Amino acid sequence: MNYAVPKRTLTYADTLHAVGLASLLEELTGSDVRLLEQGDSFVLEGKEPPDIDTCPDIGPGYPFIYQKADDKAPPGWVVDYDREKEKNAQLREFRKATGKKRGKLLQSLMEQGMDEPPSPVPEYQLALFLASMRKGWSADKQLYRWLQEDRRRTAAWVFASLNDGNRFAGDSPEVTNSQVFNPISGKGVHRPKPDSTTPASISGATIDPFAEWMKFRGAYRAMLPYRSGDDFKVFVIEPADIRLSALTALHKDLRALNLWGGVRLDFETLLRLTEFLIRRSDVMGKEIPLAGRNPRRVIRGLHQAYFQSLGTAAALMNYSFTALPSWFTIKDREDANDYLNLINSFVGIKELDGITGCLRSLNEDHSSDIPVLQHFRKWLMTGDKKDFLEFCHKFALHVMERMGRDEWVKTISTGTLNILFGKGYNMQKIINAKGFQSMAKAIRNATIYALTAQKQKQRIREVHFGLAQKWKQKIKGGDSEFVAALGDFVQQYNWESEDIDLNNVKTAGQTVWKQHKVLTSELDEVIGLINEQGAELVGMLLLAYGYARVPKTVTGSDNEQDEQDEENEGGE
Repeated sequence: MNYAVPKRTLTYADTLHAVGLASLLEELTGSDVRLLEQGDSFVLEGKEPPDIDTCPDIGPGYPFIYQKADDKAPPGWVVDYDREKEKNAQLREFRKATGKKRGKLLQSLMEQGMDEPPSPVPEYQLALFLASMRKGWSADKQLYRWLQEDRRRTAAWVFASLNDGNRFAGDSPEVTNSQVFNPISGKGVHRPKPDSTTPASISGATIDPFAEWMKFRGAYRAMLPYRSGDDFKVFVIEPADIRLSALTALHKDLRALNLWGGVRLDFETLLRLTEFLIRRSDVMGKEIPLAGRNPRRVIRGLHQAYFQSLGTAAALMNYSFTALPSWFTIKDREDANDYLNLINSFVGIKELDGITGCLRSLNEDHSSDIPVLQHFRKWLMTGDKKDFLEFCHKFALHVMERMGRDEWVKTISTGTLNILFGKGYNMQKIINAKGFQSMAKAIRNATIYALTAQKQKQRIREVHFGLAQKWKQKIKGGDSEFVAALGDFVQQYNWESEDIDLNNVKTAGQTVWKQHKVLTSELDEVIGLINEQGAELVGMLLLAYGYARVPKTVTGSDNEQDEQDEENEGGE
């Protein structure tokens, strides 16, 4: 059995329709349904539905959001909105009063023999979104009651809708348009404050009640709303090739996280979705087929809509789509772990307190940090290595600024860069070159390590403040201008290293570690790379590696020399 859902709007409305229909087919057949994106449509693969006479009772497939203003709640899946809202308020007040991170909070409660107040049901966040966007719209509630009133009529409507050649003998339910499920309709479509376009003005003749029902169902399996003051940012997971059960599991994983922010929310939601996908994949011993593919071949990405509150209504202020990272193909568990390490290096491990990513020090309330976050988001959207290198440059300035003020900051690891530029961008020839590594070490010693030493009252060498800015300008000037700046830096750095060696006092029976110096052959090798690959690529790679820390390793490793240099420069 195959059903095709055309992409009529190229928005998440099509996705919700496909996911909702997959959930209906799963209910009819009792088996999982595969969702495939194929060009201009979604194709649903599954078992053939039974005859109408033998089919099971068909439920609405979404909850009734019951509020005090409603009549008596209908039977079935009901969310008592007011009760869940009160539970959420109590939980927020409790956590706010304790002022502790979740892990420490739960440990403290266990020691005192206390329990945390109950959380609202998982559907509450979507119910909150719908309640705030409703403004008189109640089509989902009316349809819910219609579906529950007569199960035989509901079945007849379903089978008539599934078979294009059949016509439903009864009267189809009336379903009016909602911007929640059709984001390109209503306020914000053509003008910031239109005076004529409202959801209610959309002709009923253009509304397909069955398709709208499927969107209601799909929303509880693929939509993720996040509140920002009175506004909402909404994400919808776009399938590429995945079964409904797996898609629903990923949705539940994301829904359980307490994500927040503006720009930060955009990229962390995407990275967490990728993380959960990998953790649930076959290469990690789970169920989602991923071996031999990159994550984008399973989940295409996230639709995003930003609804701004206008008091009596909400306007769609921004709509976009961001694809999942496609850094490299995941062939085995090693590749999967490399992907997870990349994600955790940026945003940390959500479930573990203290395991933070390098982006943690960036604050959206600081105007100087916003461009760094925005460029990271841009890189995720494009996947272009130039965008990542530009982010690394901006982040290097952020690192030096934070270190200069003696504030906490976590630098990017060279291990992270090795994975990205090795497996992802095939830059092994450059990054593995002995001259390149030696030059990156010199930059590291002259900047972040030297500044660390200075903060520890170990003034070993002058800190080369402004090196990243200066080199960025020289790179724009072309190969010859950058090579000249490179030569000046090596000369000054080697003089500093030699001076440090001369001032070191040798203790009897103890070996004094010689300071690192860039050899002439190593500089020549870097110049050769510049002549071959260009100053823009090699120079920006040098800055990325030069402002990254070498991860700690065991004694005798290839990084032992780097670690000793870090200690000599006062590094941690």
